[in-house]
Amino acid sequence: MRKKIIFFLPLFLLVLSCGTDLRDGFSVSVTGATNGERKWTILLYMAADNNLESDAITDFNEMELASTGANVTVIALIDRAEGYDATNGDWTDTRLYKIKRDSQVNKTYIASERLECPELGLSASESTELDMANPATLSGFLTFARRKFPAEHFALVLWGHGTGWRASDKGSENCRAVALDSASSSYMGISALRSAIEDGMCGKKLSVIAFDTCFGMCLETAFELSGCAEYMLGTPALVPESGWNYTDVLNCLAESDFTATSFIKAASSSYARLYKNYPYACFSCVELSKIPSVVRAFSSCSKNLADSISDRTRSEEIFSALMGKCRSYCDSAYPTDFYLDVGDFARVVGGKSDFSAVETALSETIVSSWSADGKPSSLGVLFCVYQAAGVIQTSHPSAYIFDSQNTDVSRFVRNCRGYVPG
Repeated sequence: MRKKIIFFLPLFLLVLSCGTDLRDGFSVSVTGATNGERKWTILLYMAADNNLESDAITDFNEMELASTGANVTVIALIDRAEGYDATNGDWTDTRLYKIKRDSQVNKTYIASERLECPELGLSASESTELDMANPATLSGFLTFARRKFPAEHFALVLWGHGTGWRASDKGSENCRAVALDSASSSYMGISALRSAIEDGMCGKKLSVIAFDTCFGMCLETAFELSGCAEYMLGTPALVPESGWNYTDVLNCLAESDFTATSFIKAASSSYARLYKNYPYACFSCVELSKIPSVVRAFSSCSKNLADSISDRTRSEEIFSALMGKCRSYCDSAYPTDFYLDVGDFARVVGGKSDFSAVETALSETIVSSWSADGKPSSLGVLFCVYQAAGVIQTSHPSAYIFDSQNTDVSRFVRNCRGYVPG
């Protein structure tokens, strides 16, 4: 069984790259109008209709402790679940809030202003259940925010479970995904996520798209969203504990010059302070317009590697090198998608020129990168799927095969032919 799996892998050799020559500091460009608007509207899309409900209430209260001032408005759309948290009257529907400062520490009560939202059919006083996995919900949320809270910069934070690229196996909490919604037994794939952002922003780019989810920073997702925002940030690994410290992030932003640089630095620095003692913790930010160059270099590197495989022995050598020498990102609970670091992939198995091309593309794309163990960390890329502890799935997910006819295939699957089987 293991030999059969190893022999199958060459079709799949197209992933990972993690250059060691990352940019120092946070020198990034900033665009946007200044017509007397607030500097930032930060949108929290809190898909907590699952086992993260209590964490959502904790993070909500962290936002209320922050002093954001007049230049920053925080809007949160939160969908709660049944059976995990009984605070605040134990409501389980979907509600929209404008975050209001409340200085009470270690509390659970939500003190913020509840809003009406015609775009989503939400009332400030009645119960309405929305499906957070439905792209129309995210699109309507963004449309409402642009109309009601115009700003120089918009940031969208996707909060909840995350699997990165995956857009199948719906309904399983063990298979974490963007906007997991237990009530509808569904989640949002990255192609649908892109469409929702494009529709909701009506051609305007977000300044920042951030993932307070596991496996948010993978190459497949970054490529899918490369036209939706200026910058993307989060972790390519598991998120420790309960995610971001929103009090810290928002307070740091409020004391800054309100540029995109400041948002990136606030989030990155806070994450590093919070999780410095977690060996697997890491955090990165990329400039999305430059992601296509990373994909091209990675695809070329992967194709050259696959072309070099002539027999099972060579296949086993490459497999062993990738599994034993590359930085990886996965969940210790199974089943799990197994990601390799893009830069490490090229370093370990790429030829000299291929590694150089990937490393150069990454160094021009990565704005900041931090890891608790001090090792380079960039973006993850899917390598295999563990269907049980130590057992690799013998076939690739249909959504990760170029000619599978699966309607959920992403832009990465359609374009990265050097890596994606088909």
